Amino acid sequence: MNRIIKLLKSENRQLLLVLFIIVGAVMLSRVFSNSRQVLHISEEESRLPVSVVTVSTGEHAVAITTTGRVAPRNTVGLTPQVSGRVLWVDDSLYSGGYFKADAVLFRIEKSDYLNEQAKEQAAVAKAETSLALEQAEADASLAEWRGLNAEQPAPPLVSRVPQIAQVQAELAAARARLAQAELNLSRTEFRLPFDGRVISSSLELGGYLQAGLSYGQLYNQQALEIVLSLPKNDLPWISQPGQVDIAITFDALNTNREQSIKGKILRIGASLDEATRFQQVVIKPIADGDLLPGMLTRVVLQSAPVPDTWALPMAALQAGGTIWLVDEDSRLRRLEPQIIATMAESIIVVAPMPGARVVNSSLGGAIEGAEVVVVGGSANSTVNSTATSTDTAVDNND
Repeated sequence: MNRIIKLLKSENRQLLLVLFIIVGAVMLSRVFSNSRQVLHISEEESRLPVSVVTVSTGEHAVAITTTGRVAPRNTVGLTPQVSGRVLWVDDSLYSGGYFKADAVLFRIEKSDYLNEQAKEQAAVAKAETSLALEQAEADASLAEWRGLNAEQPAPPLVSRVPQIAQVQAELAAARARLAQAELNLSRTEFRLPFDGRVISSSLELGGYLQAGLSYGQLYNQQALEIVLSLPKNDLPWISQPGQVDIAITFDALNTNREQSIKGKILRIGASLDEATRFQQVVIKPIADGDLLPGMLTRVVLQSAPVPDTWALPMAALQAGGTIWLVDEDSRLRRLEPQIIATMAESIIVVAPMPGARVVNSSLGGAIEGAEVVVVGGSANSTVNSTATSTDTAVDNND
């Protein structure tokens, strides 16, 4: 009892408190340890979850989507062939106007050309009269010669051969001058042999036009082309000139809706651009729609189907250019594919086997032979499918 009393003295209370806390902590630890549930991690939960895409060998076309600029092949100058004052101008002959083939676009004053025509008509009539007189004199001279010289041939001067030849030449010249006068008269009405559109025009009523000078620019609606540039890696996948069914998409004027037309490859540049090292490709729209020079269009060029290939989503391509396959035992197998075309959302590779399940997401820490569990999958490649891309080439036609 005395010992207990001594232990309870004030100088020993602090030590007792520490011992009590230690004993309590040990007891609580044992209680929590006994009550804690043991976690059982199954083999299935330890597998790496992956999503796969099922691919099979087939024919896949490489589609190149790029931007092209609309431009006329050439422009035509609004150039009169005769001089004169403008008496009439068609309403279409101003910037933005449309005109039809062989329609009169403007008229030049005809008075001078009518006078020239009348003058040359008189010259032709005079030459024809001179020829008739020479032939009459030749007939009379020949009749007189035969009366005096029987069957002897008449000399050229007697039959007036040189004189007739001279008058015939004068008649031919007069007729040529008349034809030119009539041609000049017809040119007082300006026409063009194609449907087109006016880029600019400085013509105005009362203005004087000088033959051979340009007073504006026009273009042929059928001469509109779409010019684009492709890197050399895309060139093997496009066909030679003549390929048809090229999809062309552009924003229709004054609307927010896209308009689509077809086109064909018209020609391919003979050399690479010095600055970009791209090659020019010219597309001919089969129908011009509402195309305007300077307009940007979205053009899709598609190759012939490439046999014995896989089409894979871009997400399937791992770091280092490899892909992961999932075999029949649900284990990962690394494969380095032979890539033949890389696009923004997909790739086309040479098929190493008839079919497989390919992981279509990044696996940074995966190792060869690791066991996985497939949590999602879809079919991707089938025979005769087409892989497409977006904006694989930039426009360098600015």
